[in-house]
Amino acid sequence: MKRPRSSAKKGHSEDFFGDYRDFWWNESFLKLLARRLQLSQCHSLLDVGCGQCHWSKLLVNYLGAPEDEPTRVAGVDNDRKWAKGSPQLRAYFAEKEVAFELKKAEADNLPYEDATFDLVTCQTLLIHVSDPMAVIAEMKRVLRPGGTILCVEPNNLVQSLTRNSISSDDPIEQVLDHVKYALLFERGKKKLGQGDNSLGDLVPGMLAQAGFENIDVRLSDKAIAMYPPYDTPEQRATMRQWRHGDRWTSDGFSDYDYFKALGPDSLEFYETYVRQYAHLGERTERYIDANKYHSAGGAMMYVVSGVNE
Repeated sequence: MKRPRSSAKKGHSEDFFGDYRDFWWNESFLKLLARRLQLSQCHSLLDVGCGQCHWSKLLVNYLGAPEDEPTRVAGVDNDRKWAKGSPQLRAYFAEKEVAFELKKAEADNLPYEDATFDLVTCQTLLIHVSDPMAVIAEMKRVLRPGGTILCVEPNNLVQSLTRNSISSDDPIEQVLDHVKYALLFERGKKKLGQGDNSLGDLVPGMLAQAGFENIDVRLSDKAIAMYPPYDTPEQRATMRQWRHGDRWTSDGFSDYDYFKALGPDSLEFYETYVRQYAHLGERTERYIDANKYHSAGGAMMYVVSGVNE
């Protein structure tokens, strides 16, 4: 019962790079974060695993400008499509009078000299790499002494326990099936070297192990609540994301492959689960059409920073 894969040529995570991602952050949270981390003292930023630069496009608004040269923003991604960039992206940074560049490279082999940047950051990158400590070490290498590392990584497992108006009274056995599915998915993904989807829990300890000091951990305060009539820009973008980006595929792997990697019992559970709960997506759409679906829309996104002493 293997799921078919699309033959369309897409960049990594492209199904998750829609306008929904533009609503990941509250501006008030970012302003507070920038003040706490003194981002105005940072004049150069490296966005590792930048994708379409959603994260660095936000952070650039809080960077300072040196007296004799422009603020510098660089992005690195191992996907040729994102490393190429777009005219719209380059125009965005040009309008802000920021020196902007993109390079194709692996996160554990950054194409920069030691101590190059004031701020080195990533957003939902470490959950997709096989050796996050190697990536953190590279981020540290290119970070100047006294510079700031900023890692934004989630615990995705908690979503299997998030309730909505449809699932609030689901049988316990059904809820446990969803939790088991999420756990096996993450274990299989990790076994295939595709990363750990809930690595956010471990990032503070990893930064400490790498030698960073003044480690701070915060949780994003963003939640996109869904309730009738679903007419806010955030809600409309969320519904588009649900319809077009509800399954994760990466580097030729799919959810099927993750379960298969764990052996016959896990694969059997996967196939049974897909058959048993195939109707859930349609059920959600029916409830939305009837204006009966609602949920607080919270997530667990860690915002972890440290200083390179």
